[in-house]
Amino acid sequence: MQTHLDKRFGFLVSDVGRLCSRRFDELAKSSLDLTRAQCRALAYLSHFGEMSQARLADMLDVAPISAGRLLDRMEEGGWIERMPNPDDRRERTVRMTPKAEGALVRARRVGDAIATEALAGLNADEREQLIALLRRVRANLSTIVDR
Repeated sequence: MQTHLDKRFGFLVSDVGRLCSRRFDELAKSSLDLTRAQCRALAYLSHFGEMSQARLADMLDVAPISAGRLLDRMEEGGWIERMPNPDDRRERTVRMTPKAEGALVRARRVGDAIATEALAGLNADEREQLIALLRRVRANLSTIVDR
C-alpha cells in the first residue's frame, strides 16, 4: 500500500516544522543562550504582550507544570519576570525583560536564515503566496480549535 506521504497536507506541515526546528537548534547553538522553547515563549510574549502563565502554556502547547519549569529557568536567567495577577491571586502574569529583547533579535536572525534556506528556489511572488496560504490555513484551523 502506498501512502504518498509527500502529498499529505498534515504530514508535510509536520515534517517541515520538524526540519525547521532541527535546523533552528543547529544554528542557535552558536548564537543564542536560549532553547527553542524559550525562544518561542519570548516570541509569543513579544507579539501578544504580557499574559498569564496559563495562556502562555496553552500557546506553547505544553502542560502548565512544564511551562512553569521552563519559566522558572527563564526567570533565573533574567529573560522574563513573573508577577501575581492583582485580580486573581491564583494566577501569575509573565512579561519579557529588556535582556530578552536583544536575544529575540538574535533568534529572529536565526529564523530568517532558516527561512532563506527553506524558501530557496522560490521567487518573491511564490514566497508571498506560500505565506498567505499558510496564514489562511492557520485562520481556518484557529476558528475551529479555539472555539
